Amino acid sequence: MTVSHAHIPSLSLITVCKNSDATIGRTITSVEAQKDDGVEYLIIDGGSTDTTLTVIEACPCIDLLVSEPDQGIADAFNKGICRATGDIIALLNADDQLALNTLAIVRSYFANHPEVDVVHGDVLLHKNGRTIKRLKPAGRWWYPWRLVLFNHPATFVRRVVYERHGLFDTGYRIAMDAEMFLRWMSRGVTIRYLPEVLAIMETDGVSGQQATVGYREVRKAAVQHGYSALLATVNYLGKMLIWSVLLVTGVVPLSAGRRT
Repeated sequence: MTVSHAHIPSLSLITVCKNSDATIGRTITSVEAQKDDGVEYLIIDGGSTDTTLTVIEACPCIDLLVSEPDQGIADAFNKGICRATGDIIALLNADDQLALNTLAIVRSYFANHPEVDVVHGDVLLHKNGRTIKRLKPAGRWWYPWRLVLFNHPATFVRRVVYERHGLFDTGYRIAMDAEMFLRWMSRGVTIRYLPEVLAIMETDGVSGQQATVGYREVRKAAVQHGYSALLATVNYLGKMLIWSVLLVTGVVPLSAGRRT
C-alpha cells in the first residue's frame, strides 16, 4: 500500500548525553543522513565538561539543544519527550547509530498501520567498527536466555502512548526502558515487532555492576506490573548466571548505550 507524503507522521528523535565527545559525532551523522521534512532532532545534554557541546554545536541538523544538569537518565529522557513535537518519538543513545533507511521504514509503517502504538526491531552489535551479532528482542518477557527484553534504540512510540501511560519512572537507574515496556504490555498497548535492523549499538560501556542493577530492576518492574513473581525471579537468576559466565569468559555482549 502506497501512502502519500501528507499522511506520513512526523517524528522526533531524541539523544541524551553527557561527556560523550568520543561517540556522539557518529550518532549525529547517522541522523543527519536521514533527516527529512517532518523529522526533528533534539539533544538533551546533562552538563558535559568535555568537548561534547563543541561537537554538537558544529552540526546544523540539530533542532534543539538543552544543556543543563539533570536527575539521571530517566529525567533526561523525560525532558526530551516533553519538548518533542513529533507524532512519533524515538530515543537514540549517544553511542548508537540509526541503521540505513530506518526513519523512512518506521514512518511508512506507522502511516500504514494506524492501529499500532509502538514499533520495535533489531540492532546490530558493533565492536571496533565490526559487526559481531544481530540482536533480536526476547519475544517473551520471562525468557532468561535473552539479556534484553527489547532493543531500546530500535523502538519508536506514538506520542499519545506517553500522554496516556506516563513518562519514564525516575526511580529506575538502569532499567527504566524495560519498566516502560512492561508497563505498556500490562496495559494493552499495541506493540509490533518489525524484523528489520533499525539501529547499531556499540558493545563497550556496561560494567558488571550496572548489569546487576539493571536485571534486579527488571525483576522489580515485572512484579510491579502484575507479572508472576516466580517467573520474574527465574528470569533474574537466569540472566545473572548468563552474565556471570560472559564476564568470566571475557565476552561483553552489549552496551548500556546510556550515560552514567
